[in-house]
Parts: sequence; C-alpha cells; structure tokens
Amino acid sequence: MRLSLTWHSLLAFGALLFALGEAHALVHTGLGRAMCGCRGTRDFNVWSLCAACEKHQYRQLVATYAGPVFTFAGMRWGYFLLDARLPLARRSLGFALVFANLPFARILGAVFLGGNDEVYALSKFLPYPSAWELGAALVLLAAVPPLGTSGLFAAASSAGLHRSAGALNSLLASGFLTTYGVLGSPLLVTCRTIFVRVLLALTYRQLFTLGQPAGAPTLRLA
Repeated sequence: MRLSLTWHSLLAFGALLFALGEAHALVHTGLGRAMCGCRGTRDFNVWSLCAACEKHQYRQLVATYAGPVFTFAGMRWGYFLLDARLPLARRSLGFALVFANLPFARILGAVFLGGNDEVYALSKFLPYPSAWELGAALVLLAAVPPLGTSGLFAAASSAGLHRSAGALNSLLASGFLTTYGVLGSPLLVTCRTIFVRVLLALTYRQLFTLGQPAGAPTLRLA
C-alpha cells in the first residue's frame, strides 16, 4: 500500500488526530472523577487529578495509565487493520489510526526525554531511573509493532498539535471561556472538542482513501 494524500484526506486525518488527543485527555479526567468523586483541572495539553485523588496513589496510577492504554489500543486496532489480506480501505483506516495516535511523540517523550504519562505514573512507585527504563520499555513494546507494519517511519504530526495547543492555551490563560462545563473541561476546550468531532463526522470517509495499491504512484497532494 502506498499513500495518496489529498487536501480532503489530510483534513480528515487532522480531525482524527485532534479528536483522539482530546479523547485521551477525557479518559484521564473522566476516570479520575469516577474513582475520586471530583474533577481536576486541565487545559489543551496538561491535565491534573483533583485533591481527593492525591491520597490514593493506586487510583492516580490507574487514571494516569488509562490515557496511554486508550491510545495504544487505538494504535493496536490500526495495526490489525493493516493486515495485507484486508481491503485497501480498511488498511487506509488502519494507517490513519496508527499515526493519528502519535506513536513518535509517545516514543520521544518516554524513551528519550523520560517523561509522558507512562514514566510519570511509575515514578510514584519506583526510583526515577527504574521508572524511566520500565516506562520506555512498555512504550516501545506497544508502539514499535504498529510502526513496523505501517512501513513508514516518517515524522509524526505532533508538532502541529502542540503549536495549536500553545496558541489556545494562551487564549485560555487570558480568561476566555474558562468556565468548566459538562465534560469537566473549560468551555474553550469543549468548543474545540465539538468542532473537531463535527469535522471528523463530515470528513471521516476520506480516511478510507489514504492508501493506494502498491503499484500506484507514491505520495501526491492534490
């Protein structure tokens, strides 16, 4: 399978990327509220559990690891959809699921920078060097097989995601739409969530067109 990129498919992929990133954060905060009875605070790229969770380290561990479990489950789903025996449209969706979950960002954060949820949660129970090693190993075990199957070790789209989050966080810091709403997020965050979900609903069919037969021309942008 080779990639065939159009503006429509890139728009759909971007919507999927942002939707999955927001879902990752909601898994953290939603499970934290379910276990501790209160919501923590968050912005576009940082979240925290409420004070009631601070007394329960294992609840913190579960809530912190829930996000990566969700993300790696999405990658694994994409991994299975990349099976060469499946129709091309399914494999196209599989490719999108692998890379929209930002495997390179997770590897960079945990393996090379010693951060991310995977290392942070373990550092509450283990010495930091051990937490880094174990967290990095878990990330590599989860992320490398989908990347190998996709056959493309290109730069992920995390840079654009972080630039967008930085700009929106500045707006949030100014006091714009900071009231917390039904999703346990500031209204500005909720507005972006709704926007990307609507955009994904309108464009998701394009995710099935990312792949072309192996004999077709490689990357194109039209």
